[in-house]
Amino acid sequence: MQAELSETEIADLMEKQPNLTSQSYKDIPTLNALSQCVMSRQATINIGTIGHVSHGKTTVVQAISGIHTIRFGDEKRRNITIRLGYANAKIYQCPKCPKPKCFRSYDSKKDD
Repeated sequence: MQAELSETEIADLMEKQPNLTSQSYKDIPTLNALSQCVMSRQATINIGTIGHVSHGKTTVVQAISGIHTIRFGDEKRRNITIRLGYANAKIYQCPKCPKPKCFRSYDSKKDD
């Protein structure tokens, strides 16, 4: 069985990870998937795209993240991605909306 952390131990841990929202053991009964402290601890996944030239990989990444991964002049002139492009995104699900329209993606700058 795991021992509970004291309030000072929790505060010390939170100082090391300022991006996380503070939480305590008293919050456990009220937590749900949309709680701020749960949202800030969501898992990260990496999605890779592979395919032939000009089959829309960069367009898919832009549609999901809002970031165009073609960044270099030669790539822009030729309209192809030569160097690896990378973009962060956050995907949210609206509990009130019907599927599949309940999922929305935003760039990583959006607040939790």
